[in-house]
Amino acid sequence: ISRNFYEYFDSSERFGSGLPEEMFAHQLPDTDNRPAIWLNVPSDLGGHQQSLTRWFRPAEVTAIAEQLNFWMNSEEGKKLNFGVISFYKAQAEEIKKRFGKLADGERLRIGTVDSFQGMEFDVVFLSMVRALDKRQLGKAGTPERQARRLFGHLCLYNRLNVAMSRQKKLLVVAGDATLLEDPRTKELAEKFVPGLVNFRRLCQTEGKVLECRH
Repeated sequence: ISRNFYEYFDSSERFGSGLPEEMFAHQLPDTDNRPAIWLNVPSDLGGHQQSLTRWFRPAEVTAIAEQLNFWMNSEEGKKLNFGVISFYKAQAEEIKKRFGKLADGERLRIGTVDSFQGMEFDVVFLSMVRALDKRQLGKAGTPERQARRLFGHLCLYNRLNVAMSRQKKLLVVAGDATLLEDPRTKELAEKFVPGLVNFRRLCQTEGKVLECRH
C-alpha cells in the first residue's frame, strides 16, 4: 500500500505496518498462510457483462462464493471475519444472493468500495469484474480512453487504494490475470492500474496464486 499508493507520488510518505509478522497469520487451507493471494478467474470462463449501466461477471461471482464458502466453513475460517468488495454494485448484489442473510452478519459483509470506507476485516476479497475483452483491443483514442474501456472503475486510484487496504491478515484479488498481462494490454495496465499489476507480481513471488474451484 505504501509503495503503490503513497510513495508512488511522494517518497517521503513511505510507511510500514508496524505490526509483528504473527499478526498476519490466518492458517486458511491451501494458502500456505500467505497474506496475498490471486484467485485466478480466466476470461475463457466468461467475461464481464453489462445490463444498462450495471456491470457484473457471473464466473467471478461463482469463484468468490465457492472459495469463500470453503474458507468460512473450515476450522481456521470460523475464527475470522470476511469482507467482499467490488467497484460495481451489481456484482456485489449478485454475490450477496449466494449468501442470503449471512451477507450482513458479523462474519461477512459484501458491498461496494464506498460502503467499506473506514472498515477492516481479517480477510478481504476484491472482485475485479473486468476481464480481457478482445473487442476493446486496438480501438482508437488516447491512452486514458483505452484504459477506461479496458479497466473501467479499476482506474480510480483513490478507490483502489481503499479497496486494497481493508484487510488485517489476507487480501485476495479475484479476477482475470490476462487483463493485466496480455501483450496488448500490459503497458496500459502498468500505467493506469499499477497497484493491481504489482499485487499480481507479489502473489507470484511472495504470495500465492489459486485457480478458481470450478
